[in-house]
Amino acid sequence: MNILEVKNVQKSIGNKKIIKDISFSIKEGEIFGFLGPNGAGKTTTIRMIVGLISPNKGSIKVAGYDIKKETQMALKNLGAVVENPELYNYMTGMQNLMQLARINPSITKNDIDEIVELVGLKNRINDKVKKYSLGMKQRLGIAEALLSKPKLLILDEPTNGLDPSGIKELRDLIKKLAKENNMSVFISSHLLSEVQQLCDTVAFIDNGEIKSIESVNSSTTFSTEDVNYEIILLSTPEIEKSSKVLEKLDYINNFTVENALISINIAKNSTPDLVFELTDNKIPIQEIYKKHQDLEDRYMQLVEGGNK
Repeated sequence: MNILEVKNVQKSIGNKKIIKDISFSIKEGEIFGFLGPNGAGKTTTIRMIVGLISPNKGSIKVAGYDIKKETQMALKNLGAVVENPELYNYMTGMQNLMQLARINPSITKNDIDEIVELVGLKNRINDKVKKYSLGMKQRLGIAEALLSKPKLLILDEPTNGLDPSGIKELRDLIKKLAKENNMSVFISSHLLSEVQQLCDTVAFIDNGEIKSIESVNSSTTFSTEDVNYEIILLSTPEIEKSSKVLEKLDYINNFTVENALISINIAKNSTPDLVFELTDNKIPIQEIYKKHQDLEDRYMQLVEGGNK
């Protein structure tokens, strides 16, 4: 089931198109990264999802409810921490949460205790917020967003200002929410390494357009959109001889020589054929392995160099 569906959304301010016909969806329990440079349209997209501004065209649905036509039901299934969480520093963490509970009578003290436990603030919840670290304030902000038990949690640059320890704590919390609570999480961030370690799927946005939506397979492997070719690296003392062989093979798209390694764009599942060909030409193979593209490589390729 898709918890968030954004379809053909456009947003203009005056004569300037800010968001240009973007579409994406987030499944139940999925951690979805939203990456792009400053001014790419990330914040505008978030403001439309949470109902602060309306798109000129297209639709946004949260848990099946249209944010424009069924605003109350859509927002009931959504929690968000946009930029810095709004907190009362002179109150304790518990008093901050109780303030929200007074607005929503369906929130019980037991609900609050469970969420405090979940975000790891049990031992400090009765301290005043002004004594909290930035990471603790971020966790309290997430606790506020979780009080209504949303199906979708939106976090805008959640690791801003956090030290490495705070970033790890937040990352562990987000993974826990997705895995144990089956919550969908939408994260807008500029920290590529954090998104790569955290997200299942990443959308690249630049100049109001989504350049690509791709899956993150692990912390070191990133899938690309080209399903027909892959990159392999070949180490051999016979660079020149190997190059002459590669030029003749129809399953080799192209190749480059970098730092005594040959980077080969080869048709998928053709590596055994290449090994046979090299061996047949008496070319010694020191190493041959698949190159895994990381998130930074892909980001630079799509955002800095266009969709290649």
